[in-house]
Amino acid sequence: MKTDDLIQALAAGLEPVRPARLNQLFLMGAIVVAAAGVVLLLGVRPDLGQAALGATFWLKALYTLSLAVASAWLVQRLGRPGATIGRSGLALAAVVGAAALAGVIELLSLPADLRMDDLMGFTWQVCAINILIVSAFAAPLVFLSARQLAPTRPVLAGGALGFLTGAIAATAYGLHCPEATAAFVAVWYTLGVLAAGLIGALIGRFALRW
Repeated sequence: MKTDDLIQALAAGLEPVRPARLNQLFLMGAIVVAAAGVVLLLGVRPDLGQAALGATFWLKALYTLSLAVASAWLVQRLGRPGATIGRSGLALAAVVGAAALAGVIELLSLPADLRMDDLMGFTWQVCAINILIVSAFAAPLVFLSARQLAPTRPVLAGGALGFLTGAIAATAYGLHCPEATAAFVAVWYTLGVLAAGLIGALIGRFALRW
């Protein structure tokens, strides 16, 4: 048999394989576990029902959910051998940049003597730490959701998974946290997500090697 004939015989009947994706069931489980962690450890803010009627509550949730979506897209890209980060990385940067810009505009619109209070709120010392704690609940399920992927850059992939974990935790943390100024969220919520990303990168260095 000629080489060309052998190749054609081996290739006969082959169909394109769908790219592996994050397991949605595990991700939904991570969201539920993160919310449960907030309720059990921190409690729900007493005015949650009233707060949910206002725009600021949902704008904060929109930011953290956008971080989660952009991070999930980045994880998908990094989980495919040979794929470039492409627009997924730009999307994540754009979400963070938009929040930072909103925070700066808000601060500049306030009198100088009110800017520090707007930025720091009254929970700045615990915000990022609490998000990181809640991330610990969601992290196992988030990393399990990526078990079908094949990242060739485990540190970057782990960091993206950490960002996804932190974004899920930050969204759940909104059930407890009364802070809603754009500047506060842009700084302290983002720091909590970033911390989760750094820890995820460290975990990915060892857990995602193959």
